[in-house]
Amino acid sequence: MKRILFFRTLTSAILFMAITLSYGQVTQTVTITLTVDTANLGNDNDAPGGCTLSANPSSVVIVDDGNPKNFTIQVPVGADVIWEGITQDGEDVKIKKIGYRSGMNIFDTMNIPGRINNGREKVEAKVRRKTPRDMDYTYAIDFKVKGFGRYILDPKIRVE
Repeated sequence: MKRILFFRTLTSAILFMAITLSYGQVTQTVTITLTVDTANLGNDNDAPGGCTLSANPSSVVIVDDGNPKNFTIQVPVGADVIWEGITQDGEDVKIKKIGYRSGMNIFDTMNIPGRINNGREKVEAKVRRKTPRDMDYTYAIDFKVKGFGRYILDPKIRVE
């Protein structure tokens, strides 16, 4: 009888610790914001002007020379990345999808579709794997600006 009680207590303690540890892990969330100056968009859908990228927290940005193609962030495996967009006038920019271009594919799919969340279309994904040296994840942000059409930018993510 004492043995059964001992094993029940031991099993309960192990189960409690496993649950506590799984809930105790903190996942980093990184939000990438695309800001569009509609007056400078231009007609080239694959190289729109007037676009800037920023990240929150800003400490993840490792390259930001003003050119969205060079914009690079560094995040850990398991980080949640959110892409959202806005114009300088405060209008929403719809993020239609994030598509793999080159390097190590850090997500479980080639294309991640946008979804409406709190009335805004954005993309959310969890980073699944590290990038080897010189194989940053290059991706396309496919976005739509109301009254202007669809455009594509292709920045990078490095995963440690």
